Amino acid sequence: MSRSCCVIGGRLWCRAVLLAWLAVSAAWAGAIRDFCFLHTSDNHLSPQPVGAPAPGPDDRALSGLTWFVAEAGKPQVVEPLQLTTPPPAFVIDTGDLTEYGVIHRTWDTFEAAIAPLGIPFYVTPGNHDNTWTGIMQVMRKRHGGDHYSFDKFGCHFACIDSATPQEPLPSLERRTLAWLTDDLRRVARDTPVFLFCHHPLSGPEFAKPFEQLRFLQTIEDHNVVLLMMGHGHGHRHERWNTLDSVMGGTTSHPVENIGYNIMVVRDEVLHVVFRPRDAAKPMQVVLKKPLAAARGPRIEFVDSASRARMPGGDSVETISGRETPVQVRVRGGRPGRVTASVDDIEATTVALTPAGPGRYGGTIGAADLLPGRHFVEVTAAFGDRKIDAAREFQFVPPGSPSVVQANVDAGVKAAPLAVGDEVIVVTTGGEVQRLSFGRPPGKTTAERLFDAGVEILHPPRLADGKLYFSAAEKGVHCLGLDGKLAWTCNVGATVYGTPAVDGQRVYVADMQGSAHAIDRATGKIVWSKRHAAYSVETPVLLCDGVLYFGAWDGLVYAVNADDGTLKWKKPGPAGHMGQALFRSRYYAPADCPPVAVGDRLFVTDRAYKLGEYRIETGEYLGEIASDIAAIGPTADGRGFYARGLSKGVTRYDGAGKVVWTAADVPMGRFPAPPVEATGESDRLEAGPTVALDSPRTPSRSRAAEPRGVSRVAACSNRGTLVVLDACTGQVLLRYQAAPQLHVMAPPAADDQRVYVAGMDGSVTRIELTSP
Repeated sequence: MSRSCCVIGGRLWCRAVLLAWLAVSAAWAGAIRDFCFLHTSDNHLSPQPVGAPAPGPDDRALSGLTWFVAEAGKPQVVEPLQLTTPPPAFVIDTGDLTEYGVIHRTWDTFEAAIAPLGIPFYVTPGNHDNTWTGIMQVMRKRHGGDHYSFDKFGCHFACIDSATPQEPLPSLERRTLAWLTDDLRRVARDTPVFLFCHHPLSGPEFAKPFEQLRFLQTIEDHNVVLLMMGHGHGHRHERWNTLDSVMGGTTSHPVENIGYNIMVVRDEVLHVVFRPRDAAKPMQVVLKKPLAAARGPRIEFVDSASRARMPGGDSVETISGRETPVQVRVRGGRPGRVTASVDDIEATTVALTPAGPGRYGGTIGAADLLPGRHFVEVTAAFGDRKIDAAREFQFVPPGSPSVVQANVDAGVKAAPLAVGDEVIVVTTGGEVQRLSFGRPPGKTTAERLFDAGVEILHPPRLADGKLYFSAAEKGVHCLGLDGKLAWTCNVGATVYGTPAVDGQRVYVADMQGSAHAIDRATGKIVWSKRHAAYSVETPVLLCDGVLYFGAWDGLVYAVNADDGTLKWKKPGPAGHMGQALFRSRYYAPADCPPVAVGDRLFVTDRAYKLGEYRIETGEYLGEIASDIAAIGPTADGRGFYARGLSKGVTRYDGAGKVVWTAADVPMGRFPAPPVEATGESDRLEAGPTVALDSPRTPSRSRAAEPRGVSRVAACSNRGTLVVLDACTGQVLLRYQAAPQLHVMAPPAADDQRVYVAGMDGSVTRIELTSP
């Protein structure tokens, strides 16, 4: 048979006929046509920072990607189905495209590798793409954003970015759910929908099942045929709840797992077949299922009279007693058992009993819960399969603090900035918003001051009534509190860190390793110097005319603020351990700014080591502690606070000696340090150093403390806020500020209140004084 023809299912597919068919298929509204595409994943292309040569043909990752590209352009011989497809129509790549992100020429090398393919190549970020030198700018140039969709052959395809910007843990934040809801609103209910993202929804890296179950609720009214995923460097099918998922192999490692999925739609049936690179291994059928919508059972919560809209927030159930009532309706089947639990805590699980046709009810004890936001999860078992549903509720026992909640349209990864009775919030969607909370609590208003259109990951610096902030490739901005833009400075690279400010200049470092000084009045660059071989994502610390920062090349830098010359550079704490493993980018001192106290510089890194340096020379003085996720200064500048990797908040003095430890306060690995507020509201002019950082805790304190007590606030990975006495470490208050969803931002605090912002878009104000 000639090269211009191939056979599928006994039918002759000539290229001319195929091209004509492709051209008209889009015009057939709702018509599902036979087609083939490929699913690959986890390419892990080697980095190419400044000065590094391009990877050669023997490079493991590049050679695997090159092999895939060569095979992807051919008709696919699908042995288990006994057919040969036309050349695939497109490719979907589910992330970890690179090993360390898009530093310097890395993405150019990737594009060059896939260029010979000549068909659409759709990608989504993985955690490796977004942790070191994030790929968000590439996604905007390539696909218009990190969330996008397209229609082909009567089916709808939607990319969901599960990889958090500059953070290895995944998230399904508010911006993601809002985008997906809006995207699917334009899709007919029975249209086959294919979703793709990097992380398996069954994975433990998400905050709690409530995060994934909110995602399932978003898609439950649509015919979602399949979720394509990566992350596991293998191929498999899994069914999580009601959703079928397949993993797309790898082109990198391990060698025995190199291969890709051939996705064949034939007679409105999807076939997923894994093709290994090793020709001696047989192809494997991963999944076969019809595209037609199959409506399975589902769980619906029954509203009660206590369900109401929280001030400024979403509609939630409010519970004040010692028990949480649960009422559900199960449609589409009769379960053998229905259970309910709170916050994914097994000890809270109770069986729900029948309460009428398809209805089940019961109560869960709430006495041991912290005041605040929680979720109830209901599970219905059907033989060896089960489905789940979850819903948030608010627990407000007697003596709870006064709380007001607002919601913004995207997740918040940056600390809020308290300004008087208001708070400035920046989002992953690029908005700068001013939130006003009514007094007495009950009403919130939001004013959009600016929309950068790209993610803002660190808080603004407030100085002399101006907000200075970094907005990815859109550069550094100077914005008045009235929303008037004074200037924008494009530094030639993506920049995320909060600017440092002195009387004349603004200082930042960028994601290609350069530091910059900007004229504060004009926004013009005064000097730019590249010192780091890799990205700098955090704020730079300005102290006595020197800029201090860590980079993802594993080094700590001291740069003269006057002219940008290098003062010294030294390995991070883990780099002094003598093991080559800890000198890698994985363990760099790069996601938490250092703290200067007297003649010492304190640094923590991703090996979670806390070390100290002589600030003048960079001499390493040794390791102080391990299992430290983040550090932040005390209000008086004479010491610092440390956030434990799993639990604990510790106060250190200027010599690195422990002052006190709150050992049983749960924390988490996010680089969000504890923050102190003393009640000096004018300190807020200094900027986000006043906005706190975050750990976590369980236990309850209801007594309001008198004004003037110096407090430390911290919030855990999953939203448990603790407020501590800064002098003694005594726990003053515990509050559940998020329903076990990720809180990656440090809190903000003043003498009267604490603000907590989450990736679910919530901004919560907790009063510290009596209402």
